[in-house]
Amino acid sequence: MTWHVRAVGLPYGEDPGDWWIDESGEMHDEPIADADDLPGEFVLPGLADAHAHPAIGADGVTPLAWAKQQTADWGDIGVCLIRDVGSPGGVTLDITPTAGSPLYVSAGRFLAPAGRYFPELLVEPVEVEELTAAAVAEVDKGATWVKVIADFPNFEAGTGPEPNYPLDVIAAMIEAVHAKGARVAAHCTIDNVDALVAAGIDSIEHGSGLTEDVISDMAARGTAWTPTLSAMTALRDSPDTPAAIRDRIRESCERLGDLLPTAVMLGVPVLAGTDTYGPISKEVALLAELGLTPTQALAAASVWPRQYLGVTGRADIVTYAHDPREDPSQLDNPTAVVVDGVRRR
Repeated sequence: MTWHVRAVGLPYGEDPGDWWIDESGEMHDEPIADADDLPGEFVLPGLADAHAHPAIGADGVTPLAWAKQQTADWGDIGVCLIRDVGSPGGVTLDITPTAGSPLYVSAGRFLAPAGRYFPELLVEPVEVEELTAAAVAEVDKGATWVKVIADFPNFEAGTGPEPNYPLDVIAAMIEAVHAKGARVAAHCTIDNVDALVAAGIDSIEHGSGLTEDVISDMAARGTAWTPTLSAMTALRDSPDTPAAIRDRIRESCERLGDLLPTAVMLGVPVLAGTDTYGPISKEVALLAELGLTPTQALAAASVWPRQYLGVTGRADIVTYAHDPREDPSQLDNPTAVVVDGVRRR
């Protein structure tokens, strides 16, 4: 199926034009005969959620492992690419794609020691001496990413996060995963993030301990950053979060207004991710509130993740009646949605 739309090309365009989308998902300004018309005044090549957990729900700030695999039908609102960065027992590796479904890039199970992550989600704890073997096992099951919980707070004691694994152990795991052709994402909220980046980590998730010096190193190495602002602000504002942790998150959020624009300026791939606190429109709005331009915030939820994850050859198209750069809530109400060549709206 091929498509035609007369619209402003997002995230960067300003003037309307005629676009034809071929079966490989490429947009052209040369006509394609017999293409079906799509309504809409603005067109985007599919939204992307680069930090999501389709098999996890949330009750306030407490994550919940759902009884069976749940894959939110995000395709209906134009989320066409989802990087799952961890699931209980790696259940999202068993997602069976269907026609017109979003593309899932899955990381398998969480890699954390016993007592050092949410107990509801840590089906199979991974002790220090098991880390490399456990990560490689997830890749062998089909994961193209693995997710290491590099640090975690003690919620019962109300104390801040501490490292879960020695850095030399994480470095050895990264080397083994890279040798298998996969990549490593790190849950990281403390100031040892510089050593993780130096060890070759591929993406920093959350990153509340980042500094300008570390961001410069990330830019040089091509390390991505998914700040998960929706999750950070939810924890910051929840009365269920211990006061000391709330204060620490509040300080981190205040610094992000400087760090996020710097990261984009230096070329760090900044990726929008909702964690378990969607929708993606909220994440885009928060990115814009904390220093990105509206165009950059939308790019972080669309073309930048697609480029970083190397996603090509999919006919993912979303159109809107109004410009989501002016009002991110428009992302919740697309005019037309085509996911991998199948029109869903």
